[in-house]
Amino acid sequence: MITFFIVSIVIFVMMRSIPGGPFDEDKMPLSPETRAKLMQQYGLDGPLYMQYLKYMWGVIRFDFGIPYQSPGETVTELLARAWPPSLVLGGLGMLIGTPIGIMLGIAAALKRNSWIDYIASIVSTLGITVPVYVISLVLMLVFAIWLKWLPTNGWGSPRNWILPIAAYAIVPVSIFARYTRSSVLDALNKQFVVVLRSKGLSEWKVIMKHVLKNAAIPMVTVFFPMFIGIATGSIFVEKMFRVPGLGNYFVTSIFRRDYPLEMALILLLTLMVGFAYMITDILYTLIDPRIRVKSKD
Repeated sequence: MITFFIVSIVIFVMMRSIPGGPFDEDKMPLSPETRAKLMQQYGLDGPLYMQYLKYMWGVIRFDFGIPYQSPGETVTELLARAWPPSLVLGGLGMLIGTPIGIMLGIAAALKRNSWIDYIASIVSTLGITVPVYVISLVLMLVFAIWLKWLPTNGWGSPRNWILPIAAYAIVPVSIFARYTRSSVLDALNKQFVVVLRSKGLSEWKVIMKHVLKNAAIPMVTVFFPMFIGIATGSIFVEKMFRVPGLGNYFVTSIFRRDYPLEMALILLLTLMVGFAYMITDILYTLIDPRIRVKSKD
């Protein structure tokens, strides 16, 4: 909760420190009287600390104000309308990419220095180093322009979802392949694996019941924060494929100085990241009881 209020203060001050405002003349031709009236209507004419206190009092009551770029609805209504595309596409990207990355990482660790290991290394390296907008461009070029199999943008049909989901899935595939390979290799070098093998346990049981359990903590550490980042919308993916999601509105809220919407998006992301790390800490204790024992000591 302390982090939440610190972030709110920092973001609130930073937004007001950037030159320009939502009703400047370069954005819309307004008379001084009209501009002053709008500033008063949206509470932008008072001292900065009063603006902050007024806004946070609304946040406590789940009132995030009215977005300047869509004054016919509240920020809450806009988020409820814009979040489903980001959640669906990002969530499906994670659900598809995560198991593929984990299986690829396990195969690479078990077949070290084989062709599978080399493929996993290439995929993880390219997925991490190549920007997502370049990956999106390649997907559009190959599957939409050259092969003409899929549309390049939109949201209405499930066929429009395939390329954005593929772009989203590249990140978890590459990251989980690298983390899983490293974690499984580390677990395979532990003494308990030698003991289990000497007792006659099959390689399948050693891997599935013991090695993966010990290798799970680094993967859990990555999963939930990554899921929050992807499920709240990628700026580049949503812009490239014209998806009407949160990432798209995040960009427009910055350029249009839409303070209520920008604050709401950042505060929402802050809460979700904090919640993700809390779930991660709980899962730590469920996966490895030794963590509970150490914390009690």
